Amino acid sequence: MRLISIFFWIVIGAIILWFFTLNLEETVSIYFYNTEYQDIKLVAVIFISVFIGVVIGALLLSTQILKAKGETASIRKHNKKLLKELEGLRNISIDEIPETETRISPEEDI
Repeated sequence: MRLISIFFWIVIGAIILWFFTLNLEETVSIYFYNTEYQDIKLVAVIFISVFIGVVIGALLLSTQILKAKGETASIRKHNKKLLKELEGLRNISIDEIPETETRISPEEDI
């Protein structure tokens, strides 16, 4: 599976390089905040646009990752608490268990 992934990224990289070589001499004009920038290389514009997109995507993804890590830590803490409680219940003698906790009503038997 890893080999297929590596091959996929090599193909994507080759396509991007091929696209860049087709547009090496192309220039564009950009209007940015009421300012016009003329004769900017298209390759530079594409590279900067992709870079900004990756940074924004990474920031958005990092918030989701941090949220998931927080939830995981909370669940692990709760799990440890339940394991300690279970271990404590395993060590209790049958004679020590109160009678009211062990009764099952007929409604719960279903």
